Amino acid sequence: MHEDRELRIAEPGDVETLLDEMAASIAPHVGTHTALIGILRRGAPLAHMLADRLVRHVGQRPEICELKLKRYSDDLELLHEHPHLDKETLDIETRGRHLILVDDVLYTGESMMRAAGFLRHAGATRLQIAVLAQRCGRTMPVHAEFVGCTLDVRPNWVIHCHVPPYEPELGISVAHQEAVRSRSADTPDASDNR
Repeated sequence: MHEDRELRIAEPGDVETLLDEMAASIAPHVGTHTALIGILRRGAPLAHMLADRLVRHVGQRPEICELKLKRYSDDLELLHEHPHLDKETLDIETRGRHLILVDDVLYTGESMMRAAGFLRHAGATRLQIAVLAQRCGRTMPVHAEFVGCTLDVRPNWVIHCHVPPYEPELGISVAHQEAVRSRSADTPDASDNR
């Protein structure tokens, strides 16, 4: 594959199926104290999509909150040595609760480790992780219990989950990091939490 191309590996229907399967796996763990914490950006709409599906499984929609973390720009430029967490975005009671962190991609685990530590310090008694896609390369002791798909991607390639409203439709692609950098350079207002 050429370094300037993006390879689409999951279409909208495929991602809908992955989300259905994730919700079915999450459902037995959902209780009255469960909340979904969507990591901004793409984890937040994914949390809403999972919550909608959980209504069918457990008869209730878990509370949802968004948590803003930022480490990389859209063009993969390192913005913060450690993921920057905006504590002001957390607007629910966390003490004594079961929280499921939701994000699009789990790679090194740096962001999830930061979020989990913050939420545990804020009083969460149980933490789990749900991601649409994961890849090898963890540098932190983080494990996702609920995973849509696992992809074996070379280090200089990235997984890009297409999630509305940030993209027109659901999908999963892989692209060389140089293609991501050049595409982001053409979009001056791009800002992501990677």
